[in-house]
Amino acid sequence: MEIIAIAAMSLDGFITRGNESGTAFTSQEDKDWFGKTMREFPIKVLGRKTFDVSRDFILRHSQEKGSGLRIVMTRDPSNFRDCQLPDRLEFTDTSATEIVASLKKRPLTDSKVAVLGGGAVYSAFLNAGLLDEFWITLEPQLFGSGTPIATEPSLATLTLKESIQLGPSTLLLKYTCES
Repeated sequence: MEIIAIAAMSLDGFITRGNESGTAFTSQEDKDWFGKTMREFPIKVLGRKTFDVSRDFILRHSQEKGSGLRIVMTRDPSNFRDCQLPDRLEFTDTSATEIVASLKKRPLTDSKVAVLGGGAVYSAFLNAGLLDEFWITLEPQLFGSGTPIATEPSLATLTLKESIQLGPSTLLLKYTCES
């Protein structure tokens, strides 16, 4: 199982602009790359706020057979009983370590897992030493405030593996992660 965190952030390290939610700030090049790349990941893990931003899209696509599995990390999974679709859309209050252990017991063990944020989710996977790679689209913007890419300090070592220019000023940085 390969676990890769994927994020878009401003030059000053924020994955949201101020109090705005979502990634409306990202370039068209990043949106195109992200849409194409998500097809490679049958399993996606995200936080409740990230789910809320894309709720309609996720609910619609989770209905489709073969859409893969989306796991939403939330403090209160019972709030999402109406959305739960076993093996397609699941809500959990378990840790990143417990999620990965659970995934390894399923038939999808050779699958690629995309960790899609937010900051607390990235921190949980980084600090548990579960990430193989961290792919970050760097957008040429400065927000001054917003949600940081990590909500907790991490001792993980990130080593640049690849740099790809997605657009005139947008970079995709692919890092390997070591605990």
